Amino acid sequence: MVGSELDFLRPLPVFANFGEDLLKLIAFSASRKSHEAGAVIFKEGDHADSGLLVMEGSVLMTEMVGGEEIERAIYGPGALIGELALLTPTERPATAIARADTKFMVITRELMRRVLEEYPQTAQELQAYLREKVSRFNDDLQSSVIHESTLGSVN
Repeated sequence: MVGSELDFLRPLPVFANFGEDLLKLIAFSASRKSHEAGAVIFKEGDHADSGLLVMEGSVLMTEMVGGEEIERAIYGPGALIGELALLTPTERPATAIARADTKFMVITRELMRRVLEEYPQTAQELQAYLREKVSRFNDDLQSSVIHESTLGSVN
């Protein structure tokens, strides 16, 4: 079973610099969880202390906007939901609902902390990945703000 689970972990950017032994450790140490179709997996605003790797099924993400529930995304096998929660305390930004019978690998922040403490070189590489991701996010956000202010001034 761990071999096929490694196929789900390998392509995830957050684990790109993790060697095969580390991926095996994560796959072996992570817990498993299942939800039936229609079940609420977590709600918007819930405390998040783990990432959920979808192994089977699919998950609908919804968000409340102005009192209305908006569908934001659908995630299938291979998707990691809650990447940020692997590394820092946070809240779930949306509600997750199983669209079909769904199975997950649950990777806790505690597991990630232990792995990164044991392998400081991997922790440094992960830190570099996160810096780059935050930088891209800031660039995208700044471009969006500039674009909106430019559009807003054309009246």
